Amino acid sequence: MGKTMTRSLSYICGLIIKSLGISLILRSELGADAWNGFFVAMSEWIGFTVGSWLITCGILITLLNGFLSKKPPNPLSLLTIFVLGFCIDFWLDIIDFHPVQFFYQVLTFWGGFLLATIGISIYVQSKYALTPADQLMYILTERYAMSLTASKTVIDGSALLFALMLHGPLGLGTFIYTFLCGPLIQFFIPKIERLLFTGSPTTRS
Repeated sequence: MGKTMTRSLSYICGLIIKSLGISLILRSELGADAWNGFFVAMSEWIGFTVGSWLITCGILITLLNGFLSKKPPNPLSLLTIFVLGFCIDFWLDIIDFHPVQFFYQVLTFWGGFLLATIGISIYVQSKYALTPADQLMYILTERYAMSLTASKTVIDGSALLFALMLHGPLGLGTFIYTFLCGPLIQFFIPKIERLLFTGSPTTRS
């Protein structure tokens, strides 16, 4: 299989796996990450699906990125949010269960969390496009001379603030996702790269 085909498949499969993981995290009801907590809150307050809000906010952030960077929007970034949005809605329809016992909530959360981090680790290997929020992080870093940590804190903190204001599904899982997502992605990336690609492992996240 050619490298281009492998990259394309890893891009799509990674997004599908990530969306499945996010959907399981939401079904666990132990707390979502800041962005998806915000999308769920918007869905409950205004209507429309979680995936629809992901797509809507992604388009708005993509337009903001274009304004700040003075460059045309990256069409692959739009493809990323459309695939994620549609897949999350698909999985939420398929996974129609709500675990009540804490043991099953924990099991569902960790299963979703591992799938989400594996999915992210797979699709970033394609090196096609970052999500609009990740693109915004780099744009803020370049435009305002901020560190990556500072710009990511501003972006994720804003989403967290909105999710809190709208009483989004935040909880213990939110903190687990916040502090362990990055390290797990760093753990999976070199192993997935060795499996899918040739060459030296990379630590890109």
